[in-house]
Amino acid sequence: MKALIDVGIGVAAALFGAVMIVLGAPSGQPVAQWLLIEASVLALVLIRHFPLVLLGIEVVLVVVTDIVLPYESHVAPLAAGLALGAVAYRHSGLVTTAGWLATYGAVVFTVGRHDPGLLSGVEGALRLCSIAAAVGAPVAFGCWLAGLRKVAAQERERAIAEREAARMGERARISNDLHDLVAHHVSAIAMRAGSARYAALHGSGPAAERLEESATALDAIHTSAGQALVDLRGLLHVLRDPGSADPLLDPEQMINDAVERSRAAGLTVTADVDVRLAMAPLALRVTAARVVQEALTNALKHAPESAVKVALKKDDGRLSIMVDNDLSDKSDSALPSSGHGLAGMRERVEILGGTFAAGPSRDGWKVAVTLELP
Repeated sequence: MKALIDVGIGVAAALFGAVMIVLGAPSGQPVAQWLLIEASVLALVLIRHFPLVLLGIEVVLVVVTDIVLPYESHVAPLAAGLALGAVAYRHSGLVTTAGWLATYGAVVFTVGRHDPGLLSGVEGALRLCSIAAAVGAPVAFGCWLAGLRKVAAQERERAIAEREAARMGERARISNDLHDLVAHHVSAIAMRAGSARYAALHGSGPAAERLEESATALDAIHTSAGQALVDLRGLLHVLRDPGSADPLLDPEQMINDAVERSRAAGLTVTADVDVRLAMAPLALRVTAARVVQEALTNALKHAPESAVKVALKKDDGRLSIMVDNDLSDKSDSALPSSGHGLAGMRERVEILGGTFAAGPSRDGWKVAVTLELP
């Protein structure tokens, strides 16, 4: 394709040169006229790949054509102007300046060679300035095109960077959602499975009671697994159709579900949720729900069958979340930690400009979060 473009430039240039010769004034040296003019225009095939070489050829042809065919052709200066514009477009300012000086010198030589008086006095100074402006016009045009190319390249790079940042942000969001959802559901399932096994093998009381207790635990496992599938399908729906509404953005329901699942898994959860929470911005409510989910998940993992207090309060300037659990007798049989829970909560909170604290309390473990309202 690039070779065809060069061939097209050569053919068009040759035709243009022929038209200029045929329509121009008759020359006393027709052979020299055809050779010099066609050489000037055919050299333009170099303009895309070797503009500096082309400019050197055209500057020489400007001088030679004026010596051989004085006053008979302006094709070589025109081709030199095109070459100079290409140099300005492709090369640095220092190279472009050198090219401008060479072209300017060639044109001034051809003007002054016939009548040196044309360049003397005030009129001569004005003529020199007008020549400088005429030779500088292709330079200005080439620099303008180079600026447009640079801006376009910067815009493309910025668009690529923005797309990559958006992609990484979306991946991080999905990763957090997957962690929050899967960890919470799987933790509840694991704890209830342990309860069912213990009731079946080591529980006290008649076999019927132990069987009923195991069946209750299995029902809870069934419910948690079903809810996990629903949530995962919701995430997959968002992935397949990014423009659709996120089915997971119901913060109050997320909090209620997390509390109920934790209770079913063996935690004694006391929840105090301010009704004014619904008036807070959605981003803050979702973050609050994720914090509660993760804190309850950690309690299930590290302090099964413990008592947990969940409190969400909203006042005029902030939204506060507190999840406090004591240490149970089964804390030594905790499930393994993923290592992402506290870091994920902290990241979510700090993105919104809030404060996050998690650590041992007087009787157990406490998570405290404060989110500033806009």
